[in-house]
Amino acid sequence: MALLSPKYTCVTFDRRQMSSSQVPANKILNPYQQARDVLAVIKAMGREKSIVFGSSLGGVLAFQLACDYPDVVDHLICHEAPTVHLLPDKKEVTEELFETYNIYKTQGQDAVNAHWGRRFAVMNDPDLPQFPPPEECNPVNFFENEFLVGTFWNTDFERIREQGTSVGVMTGERSGVEFFARTTFEQERVLGCLREMVPGHHQGFEAESEMFLPAFLGMLERLEMRRSERKLGDKAKRIGG
Repeated sequence: MALLSPKYTCVTFDRRQMSSSQVPANKILNPYQQARDVLAVIKAMGREKSIVFGSSLGGVLAFQLACDYPDVVDHLICHEAPTVHLLPDKKEVTEELFETYNIYKTQGQDAVNAHWGRRFAVMNDPDLPQFPPPEECNPVNFFENEFLVGTFWNTDFERIREQGTSVGVMTGERSGVEFFARTTFEQERVLGCLREMVPGHHQGFEAESEMFLPAFLGMLERLEMRRSERKLGDKAKRIGG
């Protein structure tokens, strides 16, 4: 955000029940409500449209925002959103993720943190910036209330495509063949959208932000170009028709 702020008005927020957005009693994740929360933030800024960036589960929720409220999305950029239902091997991946949840339910938080953390081992590279551990309440809420819903949420991608939303998806260069990287290829296929490799791992936008920024701005530029070309094509069709 600090790198983007000189040119853009940047806003972020903690989704319900995470970090500073605490509630008296936690509830199961509701992606429709989360999309309404993002809509409320955009409206509170006094904006008609916003460029929306979402990573991981935030990307899943950003897709839902685009599905439900396309008129407020200028461009949508999603970084490694784990849309498992699009994968050709979704059965196998789903069973692996069910086993992850079973570890949480039967062996507890420490066991599932260790098991789940294997998918993000690259983040422990000592040559990369390290992050402080998450607030203790966040992993608990994630596995208790978000993991199953967020991972297996089935957004209506056909609707997003039909609405003509400007979408770009990002694949981290350090993420390898993890399922959340492979889903980006399927998002590109289903939406017919722009997809690009970008620096970093699943949190590369934070860990390697100075390298990530040019890729982000480059994608925005190409999304603008694609939209302009599409408008010219539509105009030519109307004239020729």
